Amino acid sequence: MSRAQAESLRELFAEFRPALLEKPLGDFSGLRSGAPVACEIAPRTAGTAARIVKAAYERGIPLRTRAQGHSLNGSSLPGAGELLLATRNIRHVRFEEPGTVTAGSGVVLWILQYFLRRRGFDLPVLNDGYAGPSVGGYIAAGGFGPRSGLHGGFWDNVLEIRLIDGRGDILSLNADDARFPWLFGSMGQLGIFFDAKLAIVPLAAAGPPPAYPAGESFTAPQLAQPKVPPEFTTQDDESLFWFTLFVPDEHLDQAHVDLTALEHQHRGALRFQERYRYPIRQRGRVAPLVHPEARAITATGAWGWLRDRSVAGTRKLLEFDADFMALAQSRPYYRRYVQSELPAGPEIYERCFGAQTYARFRQLKSALDPRGLLNRGTVFPAP
Repeated sequence: MSRAQAESLRELFAEFRPALLEKPLGDFSGLRSGAPVACEIAPRTAGTAARIVKAAYERGIPLRTRAQGHSLNGSSLPGAGELLLATRNIRHVRFEEPGTVTAGSGVVLWILQYFLRRRGFDLPVLNDGYAGPSVGGYIAAGGFGPRSGLHGGFWDNVLEIRLIDGRGDILSLNADDARFPWLFGSMGQLGIFFDAKLAIVPLAAAGPPPAYPAGESFTAPQLAQPKVPPEFTTQDDESLFWFTLFVPDEHLDQAHVDLTALEHQHRGALRFQERYRYPIRQRGRVAPLVHPEARAITATGAWGWLRDRSVAGTRKLLEFDADFMALAQSRPYYRRYVQSELPAGPEIYERCFGAQTYARFRQLKSALDPRGLLNRGTVFPAP
């Protein structure tokens, strides 16, 4: 985006106090960056966010959504002519109904967990690794973690999502809505997530259950703010990459044989780490964009640090990614967790989701974002 384009967007959306970003944003991979200059708006309320989207819809201006920028695929990076809508200020936390917490899409999950544990509660499922993903970003990616073997995927532990569709309408979708499971792994294509009602559980400890803090509310801090424990601050290590397969449990041994052979073939691509395994319990709800079948699966794969960030080193990484994609499609029971990983583009997602799922996803996109303005060109070809 040129400075003139960014200045024009700032004038068009002046009532929302936009800012010009003078340096290009990057994603977690460190391999991709956005436009040199971008116009960004960071609303705090659902009403303001809806008005921004409605104004963009009426003017035909593409919107790019960004939370923590924790993805590897560049999907949160603004391109030429796009208005960046940042969710970092949507950080409200409310205790409205026993067994739940309502959290804004910009709340970092690890920070939410920290404050829940101080009250005797916990999130059943959250990410491993870094304190990166926000509530909205975790929904957009699909979401699973170390305790998914007991509690299932994140899609099993969210009760309601409030989002703003591509027209600027505010929708509240609960678990009974046919569109609800399609939100998980949708990568911002179906709406801008504003907040979600999440299931919470008491901490596993002896003694009486904790008292639910009904009516309590607060604004969660950002990662960089003083109230955040030091262990939750971001780490300056953007050379970490992961490549995940969802595998039915009965095929797990075969998957590990295949992965070991692939790592050996590309042993110069990454400093590979010990294999991970995250069982994911089937609890009756299917998130079609994550895994299309109602069966117990395990998330396993290859991961490690990039040895060499030179052109040659990056080429080796991309060659590994291409062969990993081929592996993921070599057996009918493998499925790649593509939403949080390196590859991107409509052709990639159609291959990973399969023609039928991709077509249904596109129908929902057309219904909820009829002008194709939300995160344009990432998953579907730009109109």
